[in-house]
Amino acid sequence: MTTHKKQPKSIASLLKKNNYQQSTSLISKLDIILQRFLKQHQISGCRIGNIENGSLIIESPTSIWLQRLQFIRSDILSELRQHHSSLISIKIKVNPELAKVSPSVLKKNKPIPKRAQKMSKDIADSFLALAENADPKLKKALQSLAKFSTNKKE
Repeated sequence: MTTHKKQPKSIASLLKKNNYQQSTSLISKLDIILQRFLKQHQISGCRIGNIENGSLIIESPTSIWLQRLQFIRSDILSELRQHHSSLISIKIKVNPELAKVSPSVLKKNKPIPKRAQKMSKDIADSFLALAENADPKLKKALQSLAKFSTNKKE
């Protein structure tokens, strides 16, 4: 049986050596600051991806958000430098995975169709004129539409 010359290292020592814990907490802290800043600019769905050699990588769900982030890149860098002075630059990349939205979020953002406030008298008269020569079911529907438009308060 062969003996191992090197003893296995503990996970804690590996994490300490590679600064994963420190990097993760820094990313979390900077992401909170970034989200607050982006909320002021009405940008959502972006996040900090990583920090590499003083360069911060921001992930965007679409190229449209990427363009908006490009315009405010220097402002973002200034804001984040107040909390982490060793940041040198910002890279912005599109991450399509961020664009995948759950159905519940889509339901919330679904626009509510607007109903017409009122119909003009000319349109109501047109409905009544069409109703004169229409079959009974259509006549009833056109007359109720015309009645609906004239019953509205002006």
